[in-house]
Amino acid sequence: MAFYKVDSKPISDDDESIIDPTTTLPETSAADPLNDYDVFSSAKPTFPLVPWPGSSFIIRSVESGHVVTLLDGQVMLTQPSAYGCIRWECVENKGWLGFRNTVSGKYLGHDAKGKLCCSAEQHKEWEYFCARARPEGGCILLMTHWGKLWRVGIKVEEGVEKLAKIEGSDGMIWEFAKVY
Repeated sequence: MAFYKVDSKPISDDDESIIDPTTTLPETSAADPLNDYDVFSSAKPTFPLVPWPGSSFIIRSVESGHVVTLLDGQVMLTQPSAYGCIRWECVENKGWLGFRNTVSGKYLGHDAKGKLCCSAEQHKEWEYFCARARPEGGCILLMTHWGKLWRVGIKVEEGVEKLAKIEGSDGMIWEFAKVY
């Protein structure tokens, strides 16, 4: 750091304003704060990424790190791998979000028992989702159930964990990674 000798008395300008050459302005950075942000890192952004129609996403459980995968016609949580399809195109119908699998072309929804499935040809009531951002980060996924909203979480059926819409506050926290 170099120090230069300057005259410390103020210099008058023609318009009578005063300039003090000993005053140093703070440096600012024009760097984009998102450049260093990894969606799946432990660092939390100051805002959550929520799904938006017209974009594709990988839907990830914050707790386990597993992603929503369509594998052999079944919707499940798996570790990201070369097996199954993990990309979901976000769509909108009547204000409700929906997720269309980019390989099968079918919509993520629920069956008569509330378990998640991917078999619908159209985005209708059983495929309606709402993503609610949390102040702490991540989102809660909600699905319609007779005029109510139930969270998407894990339901144990015959000792096997299945993704399902569930009543109460036992839903999971999700992250959405936009894919191009």
